[in-house]
Amino acid sequence: MRRPIQVQLLVPLLTVVLGAIVLASLTSALLGSRRVKQQQEEQLQRVVSTLAAAGFPLTDSVLEQMSGLSGAEFVLLDQSGRVRTCTLPLSLAEGPLLAKIPGEASQRAFSGASRVVLDGRAFLADRVAVGPRGSNSPAWLVVLCAEDRWWAATHQAAYPALVSGGLAALVVVVVTALLARRFVEPIRKLVDQTAAIAGGRFEPVAVPRRNDEIRDLAVSINRMTDQLTRYEAGVRRSERLRTLGRLGAAVAHQLRNSATGARMAIELHGLTCPQGGDCESLQVALRQLGLMESYLQRFLTLGRPQTSARENVDLAALVDDALDLLRPMASHTGVTIEFLAGGPPTEVLADREALHQLVINLAVNAMEAARRCHNGRGWVVVELLRPQTGSVVLRVTDSGPGVAAAIEDKLFEPFATDKPQGAGLGLFVAREVAEVHGGSIHYEHRDGATSFSVELPRILSEHEDGALADRR
Repeated sequence: MRRPIQVQLLVPLLTVVLGAIVLASLTSALLGSRRVKQQQEEQLQRVVSTLAAAGFPLTDSVLEQMSGLSGAEFVLLDQSGRVRTCTLPLSLAEGPLLAKIPGEASQRAFSGASRVVLDGRAFLADRVAVGPRGSNSPAWLVVLCAEDRWWAATHQAAYPALVSGGLAALVVVVVTALLARRFVEPIRKLVDQTAAIAGGRFEPVAVPRRNDEIRDLAVSINRMTDQLTRYEAGVRRSERLRTLGRLGAAVAHQLRNSATGARMAIELHGLTCPQGGDCESLQVALRQLGLMESYLQRFLTLGRPQTSARENVDLAALVDDALDLLRPMASHTGVTIEFLAGGPPTEVLADREALHQLVINLAVNAMEAARRCHNGRGWVVVELLRPQTGSVVLRVTDSGPGVAAAIEDKLFEPFATDKPQGAGLGLFVAREVAEVHGGSIHYEHRDGATSFSVELPRILSEHEDGALADRR
């Protein structure tokens, strides 16, 4: 059976608190009733004792005054039990009834031990001897206290305690319900949020301002939501790449065959046509086709275990070679491309083909962005920097407008592009190559220019290695 947390919080707490309030109220009411009853008894006893020991006649006026002071009724009987005087009207049959109330000559105080009904009204009654002590023929004074008035005074004394107890119980119920709701409402929101997460909506929940366990739970749920969001993004990226691999494998196979056929045709043209053998454009075309074959072969072997041959690579020479392949494209599009090597030769331990692909991807992206320059004079600058950290930075800067803000946060993710004909894989491949070589890639747009910087560990000379160790 389901037991909501609100019930689990309310029932035990209310049971204890209400039990304590009820017990305290009943105890207070009982003590108040007893105190009022005792006061009434003491007051009657004083009045009765005064009348019993009175040395003056108990006339009608005396008994009326005493009745007004004490609230009791008095009936004076003679020795034979006949009514001599009284403070309330009596019938002929009621007089002998009062004479039958038990009493002793030595009794001088009210006890309320008897109960009589006169004219339909109940009284607590007692018969007390009056007159000198030791008298053999005392008169009798019947003291009658109205039962309804007696208990009304007692109940009236108990009412304040019971009412205050009831109000206290009501306040406790309301306050406890509000407190329980204050705790349960955030939990219900967290339950709804976890249900939404289970349904695939990974949205963070509002964190309460109170620093308590519920806040900790909300923070944990938000942390879980963030992890699930990243996990879902990773799964989707993997699925897209897997789909790309499956669908593109056949296309890549055909493209490789076509590129091989085109390369062979150009080579045969060079052999049969002496004037075309030394043509620079044909040589560039052959190298581009060779690179296309290499890239397509790498694409076809994605997902298979393979070892890349790493070697010492002169990074300046590799960049210069890659840019030579792109200069015809730059000339055709009206973009100027400049390479600033600077400094001594810089070597890195790398997979030459992968690094070559990284440079081509960054340079082609820069040229395409520079083409969109508003003044029609786009430019691209590629430079090598050698910071004092044992690394080398390849920076590609262009005059283009920069990356759209909508994809800036996911710039290096697969299929992230703002170009109508773009595939969104160039920067993703560049990042993969950089990270495989222990490096990193960063994007920056400042002062109207866009830069992509790739930092790679370089091979240090013995002198540089010793100097770097001394700085550490």
